[in-house]
Amino acid sequence: MKILIIRAEEGNIKDKQFIEGELEQVLKEVVVKALNLWNPQHSDLVVVKHKHEVGLPLPLKKEQYDMYARFNLRRIGDKAVFEIPIYVVSYENEWIEDSIRDSKVFVVAPYVDEATASNIIELAKSITSTEEEVEEEFEEE
Repeated sequence: MKILIIRAEEGNIKDKQFIEGELEQVLKEVVVKALNLWNPQHSDLVVVKHKHEVGLPLPLKKEQYDMYARFNLRRIGDKAVFEIPIYVVSYENEWIEDSIRDSKVFVVAPYVDEATASNIIELAKSITSTEEEVEEEFEEE
């Protein structure tokens, strides 16, 4: 399986890699890499699994069906919807009241297609952006 690994810091993508392998094994290797970058005096080391839902217009081509079927593919209305697991490995973060702000993370997910990869890259940027940066982006749109 092709795996997408993104390293994001402060709203910027620092590195993006595609690696062939088993998702769990690649994830464990990324966690070890994050462990070496982590400073336990300043932040927590957190690994969180998310389900990322992707919707596509119907009908699907046979190749698309074969590609997405392993990710809980289903029909909702006039769309095909599937979920991919996304792992966020946060190695530099801070608690602000009752929420955590991640400033440096790795994001690990199966590579499905370029559109989904672009969506995950934007997610990695937003995870590490400050609230002010996110608000500025929405104001510009």
